[in-house]
Amino acid sequence: MIALCATALASCGGTRAAGRNPTTSESVPAYVTAPETRQQHLVAEGARLAVADGCAACHLSSSSPRLGPNFYGFAGHRVTLTNGAVVVVDEAFIRRALTHPGAYAISGYDPRAMPAALRRLGVELPAHPRDVAALAAFVEQVGPES
Repeated sequence: MIALCATALASCGGTRAAGRNPTTSESVPAYVTAPETRQQHLVAEGARLAVADGCAACHLSSSSPRLGPNFYGFAGHRVTLTNGAVVVVDEAFIRRALTHPGAYAISGYDPRAMPAALRRLGVELPAHPRDVAALAAFVEQVGPES
């Protein structure tokens, strides 16, 4: 998994090519082995989407200031939303935030950044449920150590 995350970071800032089938072997480096379980497949697909859709530029970057919360260590933590609600970053929250990014803005980050980035990158909402599941699985995978 560390190699997969390193691959995602090395490819930071890419965009999904229009009309390309994202599941072709050309989109996966030869040294990445095929996932064995459905969950591993979702995590691998989520890592690919994080790079292809440009999420890595803001959410896997070590640059400062951060435009969005870093996915590393994000899952499992409590965050305060701009409306004052405190939530735990779990799969349900990640899915809601991905499908309605403006409604689940986290305090300390510009609430307009995520919707604007999605529009600029051409990522359509509502996102396909499989893409949402894959991204949620990836974010949880790179969460805190157990």
